[in-house]
Amino acid sequence: MLVPRSRFSRPPALALVLVRSLLRPALALAALALLGAVPARAIELIPHRAFYRLHLDLSEGGPSDVVSADGGMAIEVRETCDGWITNQRLLLSVSRGDDEPVVSDNNFTSWESKDGLSYRFNVRDKINDDVSDALDGNAHLDKIGGAGLASFTAPKRKDVALPRGTLFPTAQVARLLEAAEGGSHLFVRGVFDGTAIEGPDLVSVAIGRAVPLASLPVLEAFRGHRTWPMRWAFFPAGDDSPLPDYELSVRMLDNGVVVALGLIYEDFRVSGTIDRFIPLERPKC
Repeated sequence: MLVPRSRFSRPPALALVLVRSLLRPALALAALALLGAVPARAIELIPHRAFYRLHLDLSEGGPSDVVSADGGMAIEVRETCDGWITNQRLLLSVSRGDDEPVVSDNNFTSWESKDGLSYRFNVRDKINDDVSDALDGNAHLDKIGGAGLASFTAPKRKDVALPRGTLFPTAQVARLLEAAEGGSHLFVRGVFDGTAIEGPDLVSVAIGRAVPLASLPVLEAFRGHRTWPMRWAFFPAGDDSPLPDYELSVRMLDNGVVVALGLIYEDFRVSGTIDRFIPLERPKC
């Protein structure tokens, strides 16, 4: 699952006391320590389409002049014989006071090899129908846990070094779930998704206690499967601030399906629960 960046305001300081108290050097050391971790078990991600309705949630943040925020998000994860294809679209309209709504339309497509070593990406973002970001390129790693290189072809040609231990998004989700299955409460890694030309983010995920999925009509086939509440904090490359650039809350099934999510901005939060789910066939290889 790719996670969308903030397009409206700088996100707040971390709400989690544990993560707020950590500085980036400590996070980096934690990430290196995880390189040699032994997975609890192999995670089996499933191909699917999922749709989420988004709505304003003022449960976090201080006083706000946001009067409405609504939209939707669609995620498609398709499996091929050699990789994973992810398509994602986030459409969100936010109104503050008497101002005209700001409409953010974020589109993302990627292909990631199953061995986690190769990656291609395409990003197209609009604000009120004007293109705000357009990024294309590819990346590769020398080996699992090794260093690599990302090559952007848009918005300009640029090569970015990927530090040792960098993960691509699908591999990150699999390793994150392995850590959750093994009882870990904090997962920290460098992740490159192609949404920023500066390079990979350092992603710190606080993992809550697993609970079985209750009855949910669109996910009835997975009733009783374990889910984990998670808080994702993103620290951009080259930024030494102890505060994250943005945050997300996620509730994730043991197969990688996101049950619920929250986009956390400086003075408001947008929340959503899965509205439709369509399983996709696996390839016959």
